[in-house]
Formats: sequence, C-alpha cells, structure tokens
Amino acid sequence: MKKEKAAKLIRILTIPPIMITLLLLILGFNKRELFGDVSDIVVMVVLLGIFPVLAYPLQKVIPKLNDEGRNGQRKLAFIMTMIGYTAAFIWAIVSRASTGIMLICSTYFLSVAILSACNLLHFKASGHSCSLTGPFVFLLYFLGKAVVIPLTIVASAVIWSSVTLKRHTVPQLIGGIAACVIAFGISIGVIMM
Repeated sequence: MKKEKAAKLIRILTIPPIMITLLLLILGFNKRELFGDVSDIVVMVVLLGIFPVLAYPLQKVIPKLNDEGRNGQRKLAFIMTMIGYTAAFIWAIVSRASTGIMLICSTYFLSVAILSACNLLHFKASGHSCSLTGPFVFLLYFLGKAVVIPLTIVASAVIWSSVTLKRHTVPQLIGGIAACVIAFGISIGVIMM
C-alpha cells in the first residue's frame, strides 16, 4: 500500500501543469532574458499551466462528463490542454514573443497535435510523459548539462509511478516522450531557420 501511495503522490506532484509552471519559474529566475517582462511569464503560466487544470473542477459541473468519471475527466483535460496550448501558441505569434518563448509555445502546441494524431490512430501515447518531457528538454536546452541528474531522477520516478499504477505501459510512455521530442525538433528547426 505504501508503494501505491508513493506512486500516486509522484503522479500528482508531476502533473503537467505543475511541471510547466515550475519550468517557467525556473527559466524566469535563471534565464530572465527569454522573457520580455513578467507579463510573458504570467500569460504562459495561465495558458500552459492553469488553463488545463480547470478541467478538473469543470468536469464536476458538466453532467455528461461527470457521469463518465475518470474517463470524462481525462477527455476534458485533453480538450482544455489543447485549447490552452493553442491559445499560447497564437499569443506567442501575435505578441511577437522572443525566440525562446516561441520555441516553448510551439513545442507544446505541436506536442498536443501529435498526441491527437496518435489518438486518431488508436495509439494511447502518454500525455503525462509528453508534457513532462517538455520541461526536461527545455531545461537541458536553456540551462545545460547541470540539470541532467535531477531530471533523470524525476523522470525515473514518473516512469516507475506510471507503470506501478498501471496508468501507462512502457510503449505508451515512450510514445509520449517521442511526441514531445519530435515537436521540439520541428519547432527548433522552424524557429531557428
């Protein structure tokens, strides 16, 4: 029972909105030049971090999704994530955001597009591992190899918790990681042209 409680705690602490918010705060303190001003960080935290979390209280007030329980919650979370990530991408374009912000927003936008394609192909790539890979990729990209050890520890804990709780299989976790890495590769290729 302790093992399951630990796995649940790890999953909760590493939900994508928390990890994205931590990423933005870490970059805000360590790479201030990425952001025009504090409002950039606030907008990104709201659209990439807070907006997707609204699915959880909203699900309770939407009878059809509430009746579906956890499955309805997951559907709404995916929809809210798509809306938030798309809005962040559009905001980054319209506001002529810095290259770093464009890289982050386009990667998240493309990652949710790739996950949607996976769903259409009936492959359940892990959204949790996809959204978690983003902060890892960006911290490595912007802060360098000093973050490898802590990121490896967190990634190992998340993989362990997901498999222990039977939320995802290893191929689903790898699919989610691949979706984010592909999205990052496309984004960096287009933005750095």
